[in-house]
Amino acid sequence: MRLIPAPAALGVLLLLTACDGCRGGRTASAPGTGGRSAASSRPAVTVTMAYGSEKKTWLDEQIQRFLATAPRTAAGSPIRIDARAMGSGEAQQAVLSGSFRPVVYSPASGAYVSLLNEAWLREPGRTKPLSPQGEPVVLSPVVIATWKPMAEALGWPGKLLGWSDILKVSTSPAGWGAFGHPEWGPFKLGHTHPEFSSSGLLSVLAEAYAGAKKTRGLDKADVGSPGVTKLMSQVEASVVHYGKSTGFFADKLVDRGPGYLSAAVLYENLVVESYAKATGNPPLVAIYPVEGTFWADHPYCILDGEWVTAEQRDAAGKFLAFLKSRPAQERALALGFRPADTQIPIGPPLDAAHGVDPKQPQTLLEVPDGATLLALVDTWRQNKRPADVTLVIDTSGSMRGRPMDEAKAGAKSFIDNLGPRDTVGLLFFDSQAYPVFGPYLLADGKEKLRQRIDGAFAKGGTALYDAVGRGYQDQQERARKDPRRIHALVVMTDGRDENSRLLTLNQLREALGKDEEGTGVKVFTIAYGEGADPKVLAEIAEAGRGTTAAGSAQNIVQVYRDMASFF
Repeated sequence: MRLIPAPAALGVLLLLTACDGCRGGRTASAPGTGGRSAASSRPAVTVTMAYGSEKKTWLDEQIQRFLATAPRTAAGSPIRIDARAMGSGEAQQAVLSGSFRPVVYSPASGAYVSLLNEAWLREPGRTKPLSPQGEPVVLSPVVIATWKPMAEALGWPGKLLGWSDILKVSTSPAGWGAFGHPEWGPFKLGHTHPEFSSSGLLSVLAEAYAGAKKTRGLDKADVGSPGVTKLMSQVEASVVHYGKSTGFFADKLVDRGPGYLSAAVLYENLVVESYAKATGNPPLVAIYPVEGTFWADHPYCILDGEWVTAEQRDAAGKFLAFLKSRPAQERALALGFRPADTQIPIGPPLDAAHGVDPKQPQTLLEVPDGATLLALVDTWRQNKRPADVTLVIDTSGSMRGRPMDEAKAGAKSFIDNLGPRDTVGLLFFDSQAYPVFGPYLLADGKEKLRQRIDGAFAKGGTALYDAVGRGYQDQQERARKDPRRIHALVVMTDGRDENSRLLTLNQLREALGKDEEGTGVKVFTIAYGEGADPKVLAEIAEAGRGTTAAGSAQNIVQVYRDMASFF
């Protein structure tokens, strides 16, 4: 059983160096010193750091300010910071697998610290937790971000809202019509995948507390109780899709408007941030669930791994002190975070003009131990909204050799990262689009799908538009028959359309954009290799209300795993 998500790409490396004589981000080193500072005979000490991407803007700024002070350890070594923005779950798995050995782990929530320690201690021979609970560097409550007119329809601001109000609109056959707005359609919720992201984990934890009617002391028995499973399955039924990044939902929510999502579980600072973007959509407001919510406490944890030296601990401690200094904390406030320094008064932009209430949250929930969190994830897997996905796979002649071998491995890893209640179909295309194979429920059909993938071979040209159109039409029919599932296409191609006879790009975009019957089929695309056209694939994904990614033979397996996080 998969306790934690598969490794994900480490993302862009931010490598900033502090030394005497640095200019333009370059390290000035004396010839032959092997990276040593020109003003010091001591080699630099590097603090590697995995951190939640929600604080990237603030942390990037603070790293640069810290390095500008030419910081040194107590022994006189220059300090370097190697900080990588990663999802909390992907950072956890990278640490556990040994693919990344950071000195500092700073997820969005301390809940992931508990998960990391629980998974670490389950390995034979380990008796000591890897991570201390750490010190918060910034704070932001978890909120339900929704459009102001929709919040008002539910009774905001005069009424304190919560998960019970979400259930009323999400479970009503009339959708928003039950609240006087049939033109808004059904209620559509978004939150991240709890095995990849802190906000997703805290979302389902809040659902569990609401279902158990508790605010503290949630345990393994509670998370599997009838009250929790009932409420969780009802809330999750309105989820449009999942994902690995809280920032992704915030960006798409703002860009695409109320037609894409009615609400998303975000952090308060992302609601504040949305006011800097002029999109023509109504403003967002933050709902602090009356049943209770959590702080995203962004702990700064110096790991107790054998790879962490005493001097790295010293350097990491100096950077922590800098992050907790008043100027750094005041800058966090300006970016929409609550300062970890309680001596700093809360003021704009944490105000009603930016959709938030600095007097909230009134009820805080307790984060349980790691064993309970793992049991919670198991309960979520059993009660999440199941998916029905068609993998649209390019088998044109240009895929011959390693590209085809790696793409097959990627498609199989995608299937392996879904659950037994999900269904998958396969649509291969070359110069033409072939009928869909399946779909098969993964509980008993996974091996059939894997064998069919293994039997594919490369030949012919590329009928991309016809393949997407055929897969989309098939998924729409399935969505009409079974609207309880998330319905989507995941399209992978290494080339440009050469052979479509039924659809042009404009016709395909028009067909994807209509969705007149509200089936909600989403289209996700993967531009595989240099021969693909990322612009066209991005346009297809945008028209299909999904997202796009780029892959190569070196990372296509990981890209497919990341795509699985949407389901």
